[in-house]
Order: sequence, then structure tokens, then C-alpha cells
Amino acid sequence: MLPKHIGHGVSVVGKNLGFKSPTVLQLETSDKGQVRVQFQQPQRDPLSAYVEVIGFVQQDCSVAAERVVNYGSDFDLDTYNDVITLCAQFPAQFPLQ
Repeated sequence: MLPKHIGHGVSVVGKNLGFKSPTVLQLETSDKGQVRVQFQQPQRDPLSAYVEVIGFVQQDCSVAAERVVNYGSDFDLDTYNDVITLCAQFPAQFPLQ
């Protein structure tokens, strides 16, 4: 889905798979995909097991992070995916813009 949103702001919720470098975080999304998140500088505060990243989709489909929200260690990605799927099926009831 990210290729459709290059240059646009997005919110990505996922499981923190760890940092691949001081400024690159790997996330597992609710649909079992993976997204690379790029930060301008290393994160000083620890990130929880599940996070929301708010940022902009880059040409390589990574997300340039503007903000991160910790969701803790007990977040159900499968249920979250069900909600996202319902929103996509009923866009008139759940407008994304």
C-alpha cells in the first residue's frame, strides 16, 4: 500500500523488530509486511514492542519518521488489521481524509 502514498503523510502501526542502524528501524505491519523507518537522528528514548510511526513515504517506500508513539508491549496487530480492513471496505463510513 505504501507505493500509492509516496510523498504523502502516513501513520504506520507495527511491531518493533529493532534498529538496523542508529537511524533505521524495522517494523512488522499488521498485514505481516515489513517497513523500514528512517529517523533524522538516533532515538534517545527507548521504543516499546509496538509503535505508531507518523511520517512521510519516501521514493524507496521507507517512512521518514516525524513522530513515534509507543503502544506498549501488549497490542493485538491482528485485531488492528481487521479494523483497517473494515475501514477499506466501507470508505464512506470511515473516510481516511
